[in-house]
Order: sequence, then C-alpha cells, then structure tokens
Amino acid sequence: MKSNNIVIEFSPKTVVWVIATVIALWLVITIKEVLVILFLSYIFAAAINPFVDRLEKKRIPRVLAIFLVYLIIIAVVALFVETVVPPLVNQASQLVQDSGQYVDRLNSFTQSLNPSFRGKVVDIISNVGNSISSINTGDVVGKAFGVFSGAVGMIAVLVISFYLLLQKDGVEKALAFILPPKYHQKSFKISRKIELKMSSWVRGQLFLALIIFVINYIALSILNVDMALTLALLSGLLEMLPIIGPIVAGAAATLVALTISPLLALIVAAWYILVQQLENHILVPQVMKKSVGLNPILVIVAILVGGKVMGFWGVLIAVPIFACLAVIIDELWQKNKEE
Repeated sequence: MKSNNIVIEFSPKTVVWVIATVIALWLVITIKEVLVILFLSYIFAAAINPFVDRLEKKRIPRVLAIFLVYLIIIAVVALFVETVVPPLVNQASQLVQDSGQYVDRLNSFTQSLNPSFRGKVVDIISNVGNSISSINTGDVVGKAFGVFSGAVGMIAVLVISFYLLLQKDGVEKALAFILPPKYHQKSFKISRKIELKMSSWVRGQLFLALIIFVINYIALSILNVDMALTLALLSGLLEMLPIIGPIVAGAAATLVALTISPLLALIVAAWYILVQQLENHILVPQVMKKSVGLNPILVIVAILVGGKVMGFWGVLIAVPIFACLAVIIDELWQKNKEE
C-alpha cells in the first residue's frame, strides 16, 4: 500500500520574503508612534500644499508662502482658543461653585417626575455618574496625546511638514532618492494621487466639522442654551478629534444646560448622543465616500480596525491610510491588467 506523503517545499526567495515581512511588521509595531507623526506630517503638508502653490504663483517666495500659511493657521487657532476657552472656563468655575444648588435642582426634578418614570431617570443619571467616575482621566489623556509627547510631537509635525513643503515635489524627490530609477514614474504617479486623496480627506474633515457646528448651533439656539455659538464652535473643532472630541463637546454643552435646568441638560445630552450616532453611521461614511472615494462600509471597517490597532490615533488616520492603500492597490491592479 502506497503512502501518500505531501511534501511542501519553500524556495529560498519565499523564505527571504517571509522573514522580511515578519521583520517589517515587527518594525512597524515598534516604531508606530514615529510612523503616526510622519503620516500626520504628510497629511498636513498635502492639505496646505495647494495654498502654498497658489501664493508661489503670485511670485511670493515658497519659504515665505509656507510661513504665511502657518501664521494664518496659528492665528485662527489662537483666535478660536481666545474666543471659546475663557467663557467655558468661567462657566465651569461657576458650575463648581454652585454645584450644591444644581444637585438640589436635580433632586427636585427627579422627585417631580411620575414614579414609574422616575426610577428610570435616576438609573440613567446613576449609570452616567458611575461611568464618568470609572474613567481614568490620566489614562485617557495619556493615550490621546502619548503619541505626540506633548508639544514636542506637534512641533515635529510642523517641522517635518515644513521640509516636505519647502521643495516643490519634495515627496517625489525623496522617492527618487530611495527607489531605483525603474520605479520612479510609477511611484511619482502614486504619490500625486495619494496627495490629492489626503487633501480631499482634510477637506472632508473640515466639511464634517462645519456640518456639526451648524446643526448643533441650530439645536442649542432653539433650546435657548447659553453660549450656543461658543458651544457649537467647540463641537465643530473637536469633531476632528475622534472618540474624545465629541465626548468633551457634549459634556460641555450638558454642563452649561444644567445651569438652566436638569431637564434641559438631559435633552442636550440626548441630542449630542443622537448626533454622534448619526455622524458615525451616516455622515462620516457618506462624506468620506465623496472625499476619498471609499465605500461607506469600508470607511466604517477602517475606523473600527484603526481603533482596535492604535486606539485614538488609529481612528484618526484609519481612513487616509485605507485611501492610500486603495490608490496603491488600484495602480498595481492596472499594471497587472496592462501586462
């Protein structure tokens, strides 16, 4: 009786590729924080490069054009901070000082409810309080900003972006230095397409921020919440920070509403939760589909995978990474079809 033995052979080339892949994955995991900074620098450079090019066409030196764009961005951020932060800090301080009064209001509100409904409201408030108290603030902030190590990482992004922008077609020149000549044209083509995708992604993020600002401003104005414009601006800006941003914006609006009445605070909290759900499942997938050409389902998968692998920053850069991969795969597919 013959024995059917299956023999599996690996060529030296296959072994080398497997080892190289394992080493590459290990390297990516080891220096993922650095890679995030580099990728964010590339996104930032791609986003502002069209503005720099326009200024350069007006015969403004490229270095000066970059500095002008940087100054405008810094001025806008500083103006926003000056406009939004002080009122919120004052409101928070007032809330802390009058906390006993608001607790009494909350107790009176719950006592005035129908007994069958009162228990549910008390349970909701209790669950929210327990959830907030169970959050390790230091751990959340550490995960959110650990990649950047504070201001150092932010400065690194600005500096790297500056050098990418300094030379026209700086990315292509870097690719020409790294890759063999036979890959130059293909890599340049991919680079240009990726740059367009990144620029579109940033515009999509800004459009999302504008939508969130508008709908929250309308809702808060209808509800007669104090500082409606300030809170709506805050929600629009924090829209660009996944996970933490909407939570902070919703908490700020709810606390301000609490100074008016507990019922209004519950309505505002419910509104922000509703907006967040609509954003996650409808707005983001559809806007990103228009911006970077990704299927809405793929956008949701990308965000879930990014959050699982890298948490906060994974959610932030998941869509642009998938968009880059889509460009590369599409180019390789076209090349195979041509061959």
